[in-house]
Amino acid sequence: MKANKKIIILAVVIGLITVFGLNYYLTVYTESSPAAARQVEMVPVVVAQSTIPQHTRITAEMVTMENLPEDAVHPEALRNVNDAVGGISRSDIVRGEQVLTSRVATEEMRASLSYRIPESMRAISIPVGEVSGVSGFISPGDRVDVLVTYNYFSEGEVAEGEEAVDRSGMVTTYTTAQNMLVLATGELTQEQDNEERTLVSTVTLLATPQQAEVLSFAHQQGSFHLTLRSPLDEDILDLDYYNIENFETFRER
Repeated sequence: MKANKKIIILAVVIGLITVFGLNYYLTVYTESSPAAARQVEMVPVVVAQSTIPQHTRITAEMVTMENLPEDAVHPEALRNVNDAVGGISRSDIVRGEQVLTSRVATEEMRASLSYRIPESMRAISIPVGEVSGVSGFISPGDRVDVLVTYNYFSEGEVAEGEEAVDRSGMVTTYTTAQNMLVLATGELTQEQDNEERTLVSTVTLLATPQQAEVLSFAHQQGSFHLTLRSPLDEDILDLDYYNIENFETFRER
């Protein structure tokens, strides 16, 4: 009987020693290896819900949010779906891939000019000088009217309504386009401070394909003069032309 008591006491002592030793081991291991003990932090990022082909406008259905381990998140990964929607993919984005800022072109992000042109529109550059370019005060984002002056050197009559008008050598100015958006001035595609001015030799405008034809013809046959508009003025006026025929109308203009 005494022998059994000794065995039980010995077993209890051994058990206590084992528990103490295991607890000590776990405490030492946790303190020496905090990375193994801490919980992995997850970060929400934007990923492609389906493969997005190159040069595709991104919609809300193409992307989703997914939680990824912090160590697996790319530094350029977008953290908000709204930052991707509306942008254009600059290359293929595979399904499940993180959507990166460098892979999406938006108006807010620096990108080549082609990504900033709306569908069905065109960018066209026209030559300007210090006077015709409003002394360099035109900046990307401004709105301008385009005046073109033609000099009719060819002989003969030009039909106008039921009458024939002889415009040989007649200089005539037309307001060819109104309220056109300036995409770039020279090589500059970003807005300038209002106090800054840069003299450039070209201004790039956003135009419809039809307007681009007219401006291209005007470049070959006439000379340009731009007028700068107020940002608050979007009115399109019904203008005719101005030359020696209606010279006297300057009193009413």
